[in-house]
Amino acid sequence: MSTSSIALGQLSKLAIGFESGAYGTPAASNYRYAHFYKSGLRKSRNIESDPVIGAGYNNTRDATSPAPSLAEHGGSLEVPLCFNQIGDWLKLLFGAPTTTGSTNLTHAFSSGALTIPTATIELNPAASDFRQHVSCALRSFKLDASDKAGYQRVSMDMLGFGENLLSTTGAGTPTAARAYDPAKATGGIVKLGGTQVGVLLGASFTYETGLAQDRYVDGVGDFGAAILASQAMLTGELRVRYTGQTYDAAAAAETDQSLEFSFVKGVNNSISFLAPAARLALAGVSIDGPGGIEQTIAFRCAQTS
Repeated sequence: MSTSSIALGQLSKLAIGFESGAYGTPAASNYRYAHFYKSGLRKSRNIESDPVIGAGYNNTRDATSPAPSLAEHGGSLEVPLCFNQIGDWLKLLFGAPTTTGSTNLTHAFSSGALTIPTATIELNPAASDFRQHVSCALRSFKLDASDKAGYQRVSMDMLGFGENLLSTTGAGTPTAARAYDPAKATGGIVKLGGTQVGVLLGASFTYETGLAQDRYVDGVGDFGAAILASQAMLTGELRVRYTGQTYDAAAAAETDQSLEFSFVKGVNNSISFLAPAARLALAGVSIDGPGGIEQTIAFRCAQTS
C-alpha cells in the first residue's frame, strides 16, 4: 500500500495572458508561464442575512433563509524579482515600456497612464483543475528590501472581473516561462539625492494605482468596469541606524530629492525603481533603551514637470 496523493503547491502552474478584448473577456491566446511564490487570487461570496418579519416560518427564533450576496474577486500574488520575468508584471502595473538599444536592451516603464492593462491569469493547482481569473488589474505593487537570505520578492494586490472554473486549460499552449534569473535579497541599493543611503537596515515602497471597480445596477452581481478612480501614490519608509540629524534636517527643509531602489547583477543586467521627487516625513528619534538607536523615516513621492 502506498501513501495518499494530495494537491501540492509545488505542482501548481501559473500562466498570464494580456487581454485585448472587452473587460470581462478572457485573453484568447499568447499566454506565458511565470514563476510565483504564493497566490491568494480567488472569487468569494459571503452569505447575507435576510431577517424578514411575518413570512410564516416554522418558529420565531431560528434564522430565516439567506439573501443573495455580491461576489468579490481579487487577492494577492507574490512573485520573484526576476530580471527576466518582472517586466510582464511591470507592464501590468504601468503599461508597455519604451524599449531602446540593440544588443543590450533598456526597458523604461513610466507611471501616470490614464489606463493600465488587464490580464487573464490561469492557475492550475491540480489535474483537470484550471482556475481562470479574468481581467485582473494591479491595485498595488510592494517591494520590501532588507539584509535577508534568499531572493528578493515582490508582493502585488489585484482586482479582477471574476473566476471561471474549467476542467481543461483556457490558455491554449502557453509559451515557456522566461529564464529564471532572480535578484538576491541582499543585493539592493537605495540612493537618496543620488547618494547611497548608509547604515540602511531596511527599506520598502508601495506603488498604488488608485484602481477601483464600478458595479452597475443591471450588472447582476458582476463588475461593470475597472477604473483608476483616484491618484496613484508611491510611498514607503527607510529604516536606518541613527547617526545624526541629516534626515531630520532634510525633512524639516521640505525639499524633494530623487529616490532610487536598484538591484544590479552586472553591467547589462539590472533593475531600478526611480522616483524623481521624494519628500521625507519628519520622524524625530526614539530612544527605547540602552541598545542601538534606529530611525524610521517615511517618504512620499510626487510627479514633477
